[in-house]
Amino acid sequence: MTSPVYRGPALLLADGLEIPVQAELTGNVPEVGLPGWTGMLESDDTRFSAGTVRSGRLRLPGGWEGGFAVMRRLLGVSTVWVRGNDVEASPADWPHGVRGQSAS
Repeated sequence: MTSPVYRGPALLLADGLEIPVQAELTGNVPEVGLPGWTGMLESDDTRFSAGTVRSGRLRLPGGWEGGFAVMRRLLGVSTVWVRGNDVEASPADWPHGVRGQSAS
């Protein structure tokens, strides 16, 4: 079975902020149940590394957008680990051109 993978640019939307990030995401698209994804977001933007973003939405090129919550962060570091799920935002719809497939 394969899982959708996305590696590339994204826009983090939270509390009125729009922060450019680099994303490495792995999706889960079960036959039954809610699709979801986990991954890592990185940004040099100080608003991101300040630790104030705890949840929000992630927008990928092409318009795909899904909600997320921060699972883990190291304060002052430009990387956070996130988990997302959204009834209307399946990882199966991640942009083609930047998406790959990996075995799970």
